Amino acid sequence: MPNDNHTDPAPEELNYPETLRITIESSEEAFDEALAAARTAETGEQTEAVLSFDSATGIRELLTDRRLELLRSLMGEPAESISNLAERLERSYSVVHDDVGLLAEYGIVKFRQAGQAKQPFVPYDSIEFDITVCAPVASDDTEAPA
Repeated sequence: MPNDNHTDPAPEELNYPETLRITIESSEEAFDEALAAARTAETGEQTEAVLSFDSATGIRELLTDRRLELLRSLMGEPAESISNLAERLERSYSVVHDDVGLLAEYGIVKFRQAGQAKQPFVPYDSIEFDITVCAPVASDDTEAPA
């Protein structure tokens, strides 16, 4: 039976890392990193926030110029509502609502509830892109040139 005296902390009361790191990693690398983060979290240490994609295409599809503008605006000042954010950005409510929803699905945008309004905010001080480009690794079945 749930404890009636327990309330979950509001999103702004949670201890978010200062930086969100966005990377390009294989599924295996992202899984290994998630396991390591889970083990670290079990010890009570704060883990870094990482969002991994398997290609640059995924990053480009999510973080369009308009969505980056939206993130910068929220990082500068949280919005009182999605309507308020749409006005600030001089964009239609429906487009901003969809963009905020998508960014929230990826954990980049969070919400505070204030009456009927959902107040979007970005809990990170910065968002960094960690992209490494390297030569492909030859598989064991291929012969290296002589």
